[in-house]
Amino acid sequence: MLHLLSILALTGISTASAASTCKSYPNTPSWPSRAKWDSLNSTVSGRLIAAIPPAASCHKKFKNTSTYDPVKCELVTANWGEQDSSFNHPVGVLWDFWTNITCLPTTNPEERCSLGTYPEYVINATTVENVQAGVNFARLNNVRLVIKNTGHDFMGKSTGAGSLSIWTHHFKEIEIIDSYSDPSTTYNGSAVTLGSGWQTASIYNALDVVGKVIVGGECAGVGFSGGYIQGGGHGPLSPLHGMAVDNVLQFKLVTADGLYKTADAHNNSDLFWALRGGGGSSWGVVTSVTVKTFPTPMVSGAVIELHYDQTTPEIFWEGINIFHSFAPQYAEAGIYGYYEINANSFLLKPLLATGKTTSELTEILSPLFTSLDTLGVPYTANITTYPTFLSGYNSLFDGEAAGLNMFTSSRLILHEHVIANHTAVTQAFRLTTEAGLGIIGHLVAPGQFGGVLEETSLNPIWKTGLLLPLYNHFWLGNETDSDFWEGLDLIADVDAAFKEVSPGSGTYVNEANAYDPDWAKEYYGASYERLLRIKKDVDPHGVFYARTAVGSELWAEANGRLCRA
Repeated sequence: MLHLLSILALTGISTASAASTCKSYPNTPSWPSRAKWDSLNSTVSGRLIAAIPPAASCHKKFKNTSTYDPVKCELVTANWGEQDSSFNHPVGVLWDFWTNITCLPTTNPEERCSLGTYPEYVINATTVENVQAGVNFARLNNVRLVIKNTGHDFMGKSTGAGSLSIWTHHFKEIEIIDSYSDPSTTYNGSAVTLGSGWQTASIYNALDVVGKVIVGGECAGVGFSGGYIQGGGHGPLSPLHGMAVDNVLQFKLVTADGLYKTADAHNNSDLFWALRGGGGSSWGVVTSVTVKTFPTPMVSGAVIELHYDQTTPEIFWEGINIFHSFAPQYAEAGIYGYYEINANSFLLKPLLATGKTTSELTEILSPLFTSLDTLGVPYTANITTYPTFLSGYNSLFDGEAAGLNMFTSSRLILHEHVIANHTAVTQAFRLTTEAGLGIIGHLVAPGQFGGVLEETSLNPIWKTGLLLPLYNHFWLGNETDSDFWEGLDLIADVDAAFKEVSPGSGTYVNEANAYDPDWAKEYYGASYERLLRIKKDVDPHGVFYARTAVGSELWAEANGRLCRA
């Protein structure tokens, strides 16, 4: 499967008009000279990297240079499925799909290896000045700009053909604050300031030492300060404290004009509003964020598995339906859930009850178990209490794979949809798995207790959100173009089925169908009009672009090159 992302982006832009309407592109007259790139490298103290795909060592040639190294190739191949291999590489990303699948581990070194949608150059930024140099270079030379922290990215925003990438993974400063004081807010509780390179599990570990926790993600490796929190950020503590973005006190970032700015309720307040829910890769390069912290609670976690019997599939699905019928009650109790469903398996790991004992969670779940027993649904269940959030998190949440050709979409199911017709909701889940897609479900109700605050730009549907199923399609990497289009059509069909049972809702900007033609409405909802006005004000020349980011409809990708639409 080659050049499929480019095929999707084809437009009718002519060569004659490209110079004036398009970003600079390699091997065209507008591309910066070698001297300019050398000057940039000098400005960033030698931290400019010419991008090489992570698996280039498995191929004889990359850009007419011999790159084959069987020892390195063996190591790369062995670690391809490990997240850290992506996180710690200048251009590595979690899902091969977004690289255009042009340079993968292989036992045939004759196979083609090209950059695909990887950037041309990367600044391994460690200072604000490094970031400013990169932003200014991109703006002044009309070069496409990409921001990458970890590459834990379901939407392809960490890649971009013919681009300069700013890698923020090494901004690792941290300041733990006992009592926050700033004229932009009346909040004076505990907080933490985190450099943009911090990842979820590392934050949980660092704060546990001082008995604190934040609203962070479920995935251990996700970069906290980038697309995660700028897109809203849901996680295990959302039912109690809202979305991650509800707890932001301040951002520091470099904007499209190259200036280093503070964004909070008093300084650059429009930008502050946009950053809290308006999505990543739109507003600037965030170098740090300050968020509220909370005392770390004890937690209880239930692990529940429904057992599938091929002779009684209806019983299995009725068990899932029963679980969904109880979801509103669990949300009211501040409980979070993470569950995986395939055509013949259901694993809820975990149902996390913050601040509740084993006996309390057992009592809450007793009606579920009674209903399953009455119907004869075979299941196993285990409930354990942990003294801290971190101990529960480490025990109950599994790691995530990398190096897969995965494409995802999702739909936020509201309280009202489940209460009115949970059977129809479950039927949409069933049709999805029977079509061959796997589902990762979230029971997450951030508006229940913490509330989705009015002053954020997050899609207002989250105020009554309840279930967020992600449905995932996988490719092997050897599909034809026809197979690819059939896969996207299948995702669109599943989107339609979920939309039918959840009228008036939308989806999550960080975990969605990147080719949904109604993405602006589905991702951002009522916030989009104001977001677009702010985008045009703070970034009039389109320095920051990513597929489905605010303002991206003003651009189009033509054979990989970014041009004005």
